Amino acid sequence: MLTPLATKIVNFTLYQTGWFCCVLGGAWGHPVAGGVLALLLAGVHLLLAGSPRSEALLMLAACLIGVIVDSCQQALGLFAFKAESDWPLWLPLWVFVIWAQFASLFRYALYWLKGRYLLAGIFGMIGGPLAYAAGIRMGAASFGENPFATIIVLALVWATVTPALCALSVYLDEQEGTYRWRRSS
Repeated sequence: MLTPLATKIVNFTLYQTGWFCCVLGGAWGHPVAGGVLALLLAGVHLLLAGSPRSEALLMLAACLIGVIVDSCQQALGLFAFKAESDWPLWLPLWVFVIWAQFASLFRYALYWLKGRYLLAGIFGMIGGPLAYAAGIRMGAASFGENPFATIIVLALVWATVTPALCALSVYLDEQEGTYRWRRSS
């Protein structure tokens, strides 16, 4: 088993690498490849997780919430994700995966938010719009007609979604996440 600090570092590294795979894959015209690479990193997280079942449930729930949230925001014209023209769904694969990746943080790198729902809301209110703005700036999406309104809506959405996912992570398993690291003998 990894130390708590090492676990947090590995978890954040898996997430951040997956985030870049998703966003840069979308920006550089390879959204499926970026999504698949990030999905593989999410799989590594589940393979290492001490409680893979609760992690998988949290990641699936976040994916469903995220798809609903981002579908509504895209339908309202707040932003548009870049996708391959022959992709059969209304959102690119990487959007689904990035939400699952985000959920992988709550019992690990973001465990310090446990029970601090106001702080989680503030964190989401600031971090959510910053992440979307970074993705848009990198070319994975584009703002709609009113970028200011988009940022305001994103802040409100993330101020709600972040504490909700934090609470769901505690409901599914209130223990701090650990990674199992097997050494060969």
